[in-house]
Amino acid sequence: MFVRIARHPHRSIFHELFDVESPVDSMMHSFLGDTAFSRHRSRPAVDVSESDNESAVLMELPGVGKDDISITLNDGKLTISGERKQTAIPDNAKWLRNETSVGEFSRTIALPHQVDVSKVNAEMNDGILKVTLPKAEEARPREVKIR
Repeated sequence: MFVRIARHPHRSIFHELFDVESPVDSMMHSFLGDTAFSRHRSRPAVDVSESDNESAVLMELPGVGKDDISITLNDGKLTISGERKQTAIPDNAKWLRNETSVGEFSRTIALPHQVDVSKVNAEMNDGILKVTLPKAEEARPREVKIR
């Protein structure tokens, strides 16, 4: 199968070289169809940041309720899992386009430091889950004075 990449007039050639998602999406849509492909892409996007005192994990979870999410810390790894449920439509309706990812998801992130488990915090705001992972005291940077 040949996948054609159309060049967008406002994008450089580098955008096309590194933007593999569009051709792959196109190929998968041709094999599986919009609905089947979309339902198998239920891997929420994650951002991880680190400062001197903590790390933060942000996960995009629009349409997922906090009761449908599980967060565990084990052996230096943070696992966030849950389920995004299919939106119901009336009995006499049919989908014209259905791209929403549904089903179970799980992401495991290896943490770059020891965590003070007693101070871990998780909050959900506008479909974004934020987990704050304070560094354990022994993992925080220290200045060493020369004697």
